Amino acid sequence: MSDKSTALWYAQPAKSWFQALPVGNGRFGGMMYGGMDRERIQMNEDTLWSGEPRETVNKEAAEYLDIVREMIFAGKYAEAEAMIEQHMQGPEIESYVPLGDLDLIMEEAGEISGYRRELDLAEGIARVRYLQNNAVHTRELFVSAVDQVMAIRLHSERNITVSAALSSPLQYEVKKVAWNQLILTGRSPIHILPNTVKSSDPVHYADGKGIGFHIRVTVLTDKGRLEVSGGRIRVSGTGTVTFLVAAETSFQGFDKDPAKSDQPHLELGEARLAKAASLGYELLKERHIQDHAARFCKVSLDLGGEERNHLPTDVRIEAIKNGVEDPGLAALFFQYGRYLLLSSSRVGTQPANLQGIWNDSIRPPWCSSWTTNINVEMNYWPAEVGNLAECHLPLFDLIEDLQHTGRKAANVNYHCEGWTAHHNIDVWRTATPVGGSPSWAFWPMAGAWLCQHIWEHYAYSQDEMFLKRAYPVMKEAALFGLDWLVEAKDGSLVTCPSTSPENFFIAPDGQKSSVTQGVTMDVALLRNLFDHCLEASGIIADTDQSFIGRLEHALLRLPPYRIGKYGQLQEWSEDFEEFEPGHRHVAHLVSLHPLDQITLHQEPELAAACKVTLERRLKHGGAHTGWSCAWMINLWARLGESEHAQRFVNELLAGLHPNMMNAHRHPKVKQDIFQIDGNLGGVSGIAEMLLQSHGNNVQFLPSLPQKWMKGCVKGLRARGGFEVDIAWENGKLLRALILSTAGKAFLLRTAEPVCVLQNGYEIRIEDIEPNVIVFGTKKGQSYEIVPRSDRR
Repeated sequence: MSDKSTALWYAQPAKSWFQALPVGNGRFGGMMYGGMDRERIQMNEDTLWSGEPRETVNKEAAEYLDIVREMIFAGKYAEAEAMIEQHMQGPEIESYVPLGDLDLIMEEAGEISGYRRELDLAEGIARVRYLQNNAVHTRELFVSAVDQVMAIRLHSERNITVSAALSSPLQYEVKKVAWNQLILTGRSPIHILPNTVKSSDPVHYADGKGIGFHIRVTVLTDKGRLEVSGGRIRVSGTGTVTFLVAAETSFQGFDKDPAKSDQPHLELGEARLAKAASLGYELLKERHIQDHAARFCKVSLDLGGEERNHLPTDVRIEAIKNGVEDPGLAALFFQYGRYLLLSSSRVGTQPANLQGIWNDSIRPPWCSSWTTNINVEMNYWPAEVGNLAECHLPLFDLIEDLQHTGRKAANVNYHCEGWTAHHNIDVWRTATPVGGSPSWAFWPMAGAWLCQHIWEHYAYSQDEMFLKRAYPVMKEAALFGLDWLVEAKDGSLVTCPSTSPENFFIAPDGQKSSVTQGVTMDVALLRNLFDHCLEASGIIADTDQSFIGRLEHALLRLPPYRIGKYGQLQEWSEDFEEFEPGHRHVAHLVSLHPLDQITLHQEPELAAACKVTLERRLKHGGAHTGWSCAWMINLWARLGESEHAQRFVNELLAGLHPNMMNAHRHPKVKQDIFQIDGNLGGVSGIAEMLLQSHGNNVQFLPSLPQKWMKGCVKGLRARGGFEVDIAWENGKLLRALILSTAGKAFLLRTAEPVCVLQNGYEIRIEDIEPNVIVFGTKKGQSYEIVPRSDRR
């Protein structure tokens, strides 16, 4: 079996979806249960959603915008909020839905022993092994990105009999299409009410409308008997059976009617399955491993704790809940998050949604959408630093699509130039606000935050050609921001109406509200976007001086960050009392992370106010959801608070489902939930503890906890165009290796004197300020950094 340090493993089959193991190629995913008499593989395809292209703009919204602004400036916050909800929002988004199930029924009976189920992260293969009737039975499952099929291999030391059946929770039919092949065809609902809406009839179908889909399964076997009848394939009299599965939908784009393109997806699935069958299982597996490992194995992490690797993963998670320290599990969690991103976001696919690509519910939590006020951004925090930059590209495709729908939303809803998007986005690229409380539904800042990811991709790669292609998207988002700003009574420019996502304050008149002007998050996002547009315009030589002048003027008039009466970073433009002091969101701290407008070294007073904010949130019960806990790791790491950061690593680990998927626990939702943001935000947090590269300098081990006193990490990326390996012992830097991928200068903030070696010889370095050094690099060259006392 696989290397225990990069494998999840269990001593029993999964009894629920939250114990099953995920596989995927970015587009096509499965959850493997590993049963002995029945194997269930629950499947998803990333473009299978309810609905079809539709118009969602609200012409009435623009009529009420000035009225609402007058109310807000007059302090009538609750009245403004009610008017927004009644007149300025729109229809709900659609839902991401499950594809179907493949069930494999094993007919052999007998006592079973030595059971093991595992997910090999480095190879991207799920496996089962057990002994039955003195014969070893094995099972392998993977989804190939190279060949776009799922492959399942069953092997036994004696003959086996197995039947395969397809089903779906959607409307479908199954039929035989070849002597060794079944096909399931179906169509998605035309509309599904979100799970938050109570209804006795939430799922609606319409004849000839919606996304069509199909699943094909074919069997490969060298001997034995094969029968296809009654919607099943039965194989007997052989020791090895391979099932190949292809799945496709009729989705052709956010602006195209999917009901008009059924035949192409049927032909594509047939062609992919035929090609895969001609290659055979062993070659499919070899091609899959080469492709997957080439990406996954760029990064390795050792935090110690190898002595617990022999324990099943679910046992280790339970032990964390009881206070056991397990740094090896933290390292496994880090690599598992990278695996999940690689398996749910590949070039040409949809970006990872709230659940990546894995969902078994027709009405998934929050539609399993792209939720832009924190969640989709958090999904991609580890992409660059975790050396999975190409996994970032599907998000840029979504942003480019939103530029089209978002232009109309900006123009019709608000009479603004540029493009905007709001809190919830579906496969149809809905850019308008949905129904519900304005506290979360009315938030037109998604464009500004999403553009941060464009900048991050450039910051890590230094790819000026990419920046030139992406700059128009940033520019149009900034144009919306410039038009959205209005003059406040004090002469500053503020966003209005403005909400701090999902949070409420108590107004001076005692009323609860979420709507005001110029909240801190809005200011941070626009300042960040405007700064990056100015920097980008210089890099690509934009000659639009009018636009540049507007940015410079607006930046001078944006409100400053303020410290409130408790010493906290103020969340709203006024120092309102908080309705829920322990709220799960810390939206105003985007300025600390993931942005770098407040840094520990350059703005110590504001950084101290951020710390007070975190302490107040936690004192009142904050960080109770998975993604919120993950954000805490990142924030404490930015503040250099290593023990606080490690505490939340452990809290995140203790709250995982048995399959290590993040257990999102929301106070208003009783059911078990998975959200991938907690997994991926946790990866980012662990990386922030080991390497930081914001604020124009790099730091090694900036937030290393005492429990991780010895270890090494290889392959992390730093802004400026660098790959970094770090080894440490007794909590101190032992050695770092820097690979320059862009030939830029390397600025390092150090805790102790170091020397820089190239080819074994010390090179000249320059001290900019105490504990900050800089040296020039050449593209493709490696540099070694060691403590000066270790100079050979």
